[in-house]
Amino acid sequence: MSSPIPVLHFDTSNFPETDRFDIWRSGIATHQITRAGSADGPFEAVVDAWTLGDMVVTHSRFGPVRMVRTAEMAQADGLDMIQVVFVKTGAVTFTTEVEPSPRTMRQGELAAFDTRRPLVTEGTALDCITCTVARRAFERAGYDPSTHGVIIDGAWGRLVADFLLSFVQQLEEMTVQDAASLSSAFVGLLATVLGARPAGGEAASRSSVTSLRERAEAYIDQNLSSDRLDIAAMSRALATSKSNLYRAFANAGGVTAYIRKRRLETIHARLNAGEALAIGDVAREYGFPSAAHFSRAFRKQFGFSPRRARLGGLSDPVVVADDEVALFRHWEERLR
Repeated sequence: MSSPIPVLHFDTSNFPETDRFDIWRSGIATHQITRAGSADGPFEAVVDAWTLGDMVVTHSRFGPVRMVRTAEMAQADGLDMIQVVFVKTGAVTFTTEVEPSPRTMRQGELAAFDTRRPLVTEGTALDCITCTVARRAFERAGYDPSTHGVIIDGAWGRLVADFLLSFVQQLEEMTVQDAASLSSAFVGLLATVLGARPAGGEAASRSSVTSLRERAEAYIDQNLSSDRLDIAAMSRALATSKSNLYRAFANAGGVTAYIRKRRLETIHARLNAGEALAIGDVAREYGFPSAAHFSRAFRKQFGFSPRRARLGGLSDPVVVADDEVALFRHWEERLR
C-alpha cells in the first residue's frame, strides 16, 4: 500500500503564550524576524508543510511580522531557491535591492522571490501558501529563473493561484510515489508562466506604478465592499483629479475595470478559503446585485463558474514531527 505524503505540523498553541513568538522565530534561520504592528497579545502561528523532492509546499497562518534577509545572510547560508508566495488573506509589503520603493501583494495575488538576493517584507496577519523550489529543479526543466520580487498577475497569475489552491487541497490524497511528478508539474507550469512574461516586463511594471496608483489601489482594497466606491469618491479621498486617476489605471483597463477585477479576485479567494457563506450573499457584498451578472463576470475573468471555485477546507493534518521547533530548518536542509 502506498504511503501518503507526510505533513509536518507546527502550532504555537502547543506552547506557553509568552514563548510562542520566540519559539516560532528560533526555527527560522533564513531571516531576521520581528513582530510588526502593535504586537499586543500572544503570537499565533500554524504551519503545515509537505516535502516533495526538490520542493516544499507550506500553508501558513501567522500574525503580523517583519522579515529581513540581507545580502550577507544570503551569501553565508548559500540557499539557492525560488519562492512563490500566494496571499489568501492579508497583505505583504516588500522591497528589494533592485526596486527600493515598497510594493504590496494583497489578497488573491502572488509573487516570486529569489533566496540569493536581499528582501524585506512586512505583513499583516497572513494566510498564505508558499512553494519553495530548489533552482536545480528549474535547471532540469531547461529554464533559468533569474527573477526577484515579480508580482505574477493577469491570467497567468490566476492560473498559478488556482493551481496552488487545488494543490494544497489534493496533497492529502497523494502518495510519496506521486511527489516527484507533482514537483515537476509545478516547476513546468511556473517556468512557462515566468517565460511568458514579455521582455522588460518587470521594469515596465515598476515604472508604471506611481505613488498615486499605489495610494489608489490601497484605497480600493480598503473600500471594496462599499457601494460608494467609484472614481468620483476616489478623486475626493485622494485629493487628485479624475484625469490623473484615468492615466494611473490606463494599463489596467480603467478604474472601473480594476475595481471589478479586485472585487472578483477577493470573492474568488473567499470562496477558495471555504468560508461558510452563500455565493449570492458574498457577490452582493461586493456590489453584484444580480446573480446572473455576477456569474457572467466571474466566468469571464476566471474561465469557470463561482460554484466550481469553492474548495472545501483541509482535513486535520497528521503530526509527524516531535521536535516542532526544528521544522523550518528541516525544510532548508532538504532543499540544499
